[in-house]
Amino acid sequence: MRYFEEYCEVHLEPNIAPFTWVFRSDEKISIKFGISLSKDPDYGQIAYELNDGQGYCDSGRITAHTEGIVENGYLMFSAILPPISSGGGYRYSLAYVDMSGSEHTSVRSRFLLVCDTSPRSMAEIQSVFLGFVDNQPVYGPIPRVQMTSSPQNWDARLFYSIIIDRFARSPNSDRTNLGAVRYNPSDPYASHGGTIRGVTEQIEYLKSLGIKAIILSPVYVNAADGYHGYHPIHLLMVDPRLGTLMCLRELVAKAHEADIAVILDVVNNHITDSINWEQYGGPAGGEFKYLQGDDTTVMPFPVEVRNTSLFHGPEYTDMVNQRLFGFLEDWRTETSYVRELLIGHLKYWIAETDIDGFRYDSARHVGLDFWKPCVEEISKYASYLGKKQFLQIAEHAGSTHEELIEYNDAKFSNIIDYPTYYTAVKYSLADGSWLLGGLADYFCGFLAPSHSYYAGWRNNIMFLENQDTTRIFHEFLSRIPSQDDARVHLHFALACLILGPQIPSIYQGTEQEFSGALGMHQPEDTGEWIGHDCYVREDMFENPACAWQFGPINRKSFKPHNRNHPTFILIQQLAEIRLQNKLIQSGTRTLLCSRKNGLWCVLIHNMAVDQPLFIAMNLGPRPVFEQALKIPNLYGEFSGVDLPIATSGGALHLVEGGMRIRLAPFTFVLGRLLRDDNKS
Repeated sequence: MRYFEEYCEVHLEPNIAPFTWVFRSDEKISIKFGISLSKDPDYGQIAYELNDGQGYCDSGRITAHTEGIVENGYLMFSAILPPISSGGGYRYSLAYVDMSGSEHTSVRSRFLLVCDTSPRSMAEIQSVFLGFVDNQPVYGPIPRVQMTSSPQNWDARLFYSIIIDRFARSPNSDRTNLGAVRYNPSDPYASHGGTIRGVTEQIEYLKSLGIKAIILSPVYVNAADGYHGYHPIHLLMVDPRLGTLMCLRELVAKAHEADIAVILDVVNNHITDSINWEQYGGPAGGEFKYLQGDDTTVMPFPVEVRNTSLFHGPEYTDMVNQRLFGFLEDWRTETSYVRELLIGHLKYWIAETDIDGFRYDSARHVGLDFWKPCVEEISKYASYLGKKQFLQIAEHAGSTHEELIEYNDAKFSNIIDYPTYYTAVKYSLADGSWLLGGLADYFCGFLAPSHSYYAGWRNNIMFLENQDTTRIFHEFLSRIPSQDDARVHLHFALACLILGPQIPSIYQGTEQEFSGALGMHQPEDTGEWIGHDCYVREDMFENPACAWQFGPINRKSFKPHNRNHPTFILIQQLAEIRLQNKLIQSGTRTLLCSRKNGLWCVLIHNMAVDQPLFIAMNLGPRPVFEQALKIPNLYGEFSGVDLPIATSGGALHLVEGGMRIRLAPFTFVLGRLLRDDNKS
């Protein structure tokens, strides 16, 4: 029995709420509680808010049945909530009416979810022998949806990273207040109401932008502070505030129709803060906070994870075997039981949704003893299903290539390339330059490491910003007083990224010139300043309730999902160029000149391709004019140049004696050279 205010509740019986917080639509949702006799109760009540997930919401009070039992001075009651369809849920509080007729309601509330499609136990996922891949047996669930084969041109595609809660609301569905995550559109740390269906309804927007792969934030049911998806409490269920499993299937299907692949972000390192360890007031070996009476927590799903011996305690302090940020419960991934459980949950998401890859969050915080069997097993399973190029992307935030290359034995298909990002972007800013030199070096391929990645440096994912970094437009605006001039720098940087040698990825809002920054936060309880990232998770939709203030350069002033924005249009052009020109992915990049006035000229060429690409850049603050840049004969002889196929402010002309170039400050121009068929 748990006691609070003038109430008590039965909280440990396995088939009643709140111990069980996920029910089937055909199951009775039973609640048992008591009211202190000192409060002179007449009868008990349950005050509830209902959302059936289909657009119907209701609230009210249910009269509880009197048990006729008194326990420890509390008169006991029971109630059964009215049934709702799968995909819905309740938020409820204990209540009563006293003998004078006055109503009373507890200030504490709980949530309950109803879902028929998601397993509550790994035992519900039937793993069967499927066949062989490379003479190795393959086991896993039989797919519930038709499988789509993998794209064959990953390196030609522009990726786009999405935080579902902040990308798009669906006007046809209000799923706010479903689940544990706090909904408060004015709070940058809370949910703002973005949904999976909202993403689906913006597929045409993404297609128009030129996006060919989206990386979705985790869809797990999350704890109260997990609007972003990285604090899971149920590994096998879509968070109902985001949508349902059917919504996710619909998103994947519609994306595939638009030739957009879907990568799902998954968490194999941790679950949310759930355990009291001995040094924090728990018993030896730890105890789940819920069992100790913490009403802000729940018992996690699937039920197999409800064993504290599956997690590392706070005594572990190294990079791998420690609680992330000091509070997220760290899986003992070195054990075969945990490995099988987590790999099984990954196969479940493939079989249920037809996704095209995983982004593995916090990869450097999980050891190779997990990653090696995981990547191999997922690769076999996906290959058997026809997804022979299923992506397995590691998010390893190491600052050096050596750190990332230590994970070569895992054989990830791609790694998010923080070392190249730091060299091309952050380190350039730190030394006081305007950043463009570092990006030009990246564009030319000069930043490739001397040691080899398992899948090759070019298969790494390169970015200018993401949900954990300050926006690059903020960096420019911090240094350049004119927004128009800052945009010129941004366009130069985007050209280097999207036409660069690695697989490019942009972050939602880049195309609308979002300018958020990492900041510092001072909690009232400690007074200590700590870093936070809430201001780089701006809403893509209208939300006037939230003040995105990080100085005047972090205020939004744009039309949501605007396809006429100049940066949207530039990205659209660059994405199409990358998609249509294989040279960009595989060609040799030769620096033809780098002048003191800031002029850089680069040739992207390949003996098998007749028409090389020519790119001129101006890294300097003054216009440049080159009368006749000579292209060495060893690259061939040319009769002309296509009209520039992309430019942020320049022109190219082939004249007698070489290439005539005009460039405004900090701009680029790209053209395709035409060979002279009359000359050998």
